[in-house]
Amino acid sequence: MFTQIGVLEQIEPALDRAVQFVLDHRLPDGRLAGGCAGRALESALALHLFRVRGHAPELQAEIAGFCLRFLADDDDSPSHAGRLDRTLSRILCELVLHGSLGDDGLAALHRTLAEFDHPTLWRKRVLVEVMLVELGALPAGQNVLPLAVARAESSHLWVSILLMSIRVLQLCHLGRAAEVGDAELAAILHAQATDGSWEQHVLVTCVALLALTRLGRASPHCTLGLNFLAGQLRPGGGVPFITNEDVWVTCLAGLVLAEARLPAHELQRSEQFLVSLQRPDGGWAYAEGVSQTDADDTSVALSLLCRRSPLVHRSSIRRAVANLLALQNSDGGFPTFVRGAASEAEITAKSIIALRHSGIAPPEVLDAAWAWLARAQQSSGGFRGEWKLCVTYPAFHVINAAAGQRQGTRAADIRRRCVGFLRDLRRDDGSWPIHRDDRHGHLLSTAYALGGLAACPGSLTSRELYESSLVLLAGQSRNGGFTSAPDSLGPRPFVYDVPILATLYSMWALARVRDLLSGRGDEVPFGALTPRPPVFIHERIGPHRPARLQLRGSRAH
Repeated sequence: MFTQIGVLEQIEPALDRAVQFVLDHRLPDGRLAGGCAGRALESALALHLFRVRGHAPELQAEIAGFCLRFLADDDDSPSHAGRLDRTLSRILCELVLHGSLGDDGLAALHRTLAEFDHPTLWRKRVLVEVMLVELGALPAGQNVLPLAVARAESSHLWVSILLMSIRVLQLCHLGRAAEVGDAELAAILHAQATDGSWEQHVLVTCVALLALTRLGRASPHCTLGLNFLAGQLRPGGGVPFITNEDVWVTCLAGLVLAEARLPAHELQRSEQFLVSLQRPDGGWAYAEGVSQTDADDTSVALSLLCRRSPLVHRSSIRRAVANLLALQNSDGGFPTFVRGAASEAEITAKSIIALRHSGIAPPEVLDAAWAWLARAQQSSGGFRGEWKLCVTYPAFHVINAAAGQRQGTRAADIRRRCVGFLRDLRRDDGSWPIHRDDRHGHLLSTAYALGGLAACPGSLTSRELYESSLVLLAGQSRNGGFTSAPDSLGPRPFVYDVPILATLYSMWALARVRDLLSGRGDEVPFGALTPRPPVFIHERIGPHRPARLQLRGSRAH
């Protein structure tokens, strides 16, 4: 028998334990250390690279052991959404460990590539092909990436590094290394950080080092990079996708802990940590030591600063708003990294939230963003996923952006359709799957869906609310954290794991359910603020351009 009091009695202590678990991962400077687990893709490439270079022989057995355990995992029925990742990762591990690949392996790869539908597919095909050629599974193709494509302005920094490195590898595989110009080599070398990495991005670092190795040049840079990779081994011998995404995790945790009603003073160190890492262009990158900023980190950091201490952080807020306004595409949507790249639903929703929180975004900017979301919404009511496997993730953020929007508005209509989409996906046991064709539920997908629906009172019946809450509660460990199969994508469609995210998103959903059951569900959650006088005013200029921002009052400059 489900009762409101009974579920609340379980949620309250579960939230307390989860909050403490998160705080236990916070460092003295306010950073939340989330970590990133080892992954087969980078592990196979790093092992191959170490063998070719004769580097760190004592570590090669550890990495090989990780790859062997990955192959021994007999889960042949992953989510529909993760099949390409699993197939390619198994092929790479088999090639590195056994040196050959049967026809069945290549046929499986071609099938999964044919199923993958995304605007970035051509880049994935080029990356997959060059890796298979490097590992001896395919002969070198005759097509080489044109230099203009590798240098395309619509590519963000690590895609540019990756494409330049792939071009060098292609030329080397064809015996045309002499065609690599000094300017091409310099473009790769100048992007290497002093720690040996390229943007803390382990996959890009592996491919760049393979290119330099085949080219036979830049030996000191290679040694620096190899030492960086050797320092990235995780327990069990795995090599991760990235070193960490602690800036992103700290931003997210700040918002979640605020909604879990952690006292404001507990978040001050995290706010100061984030402010100290704001980049010169006004944005934030995913980790310390990364120069490429993105709308995802920037919008969530901006939302946190606006909600917590808008007066204290007014300079950072102004710069962040200008950064987001400069990113908005002419279609009204927001891309992740650079203006001109494809607009994305979850990024557009987060940008709407942040800009509305700031109080200084021109209204036409928000109107254009909502118009793009209305066009991008699928007939099912959902949106194309970008940075997560779970189909519920974009809908969760769009609902957040539409929270508090009055009936009859475009935003409210989009929200209504998102609610219908999430309700249609709900399984009988109260869970939500990663992909609509999956039979089983997934904890993170359930957290996204429940968090969104709990922000829309009346979207679930009492029994449905209780059942779905119990699904999440069953995922909590004794230490207070939550465990889930990962769903983060990088590069799309390859899956990586930052384990603490399962706890953060589960906390977010349960905090909203608690508020709903305790009579606080009418309070507008994450998506909108209680009305208050704006801290700033703006001077309107042309659409999709940064506004000149001015402070109100006698101290304005």
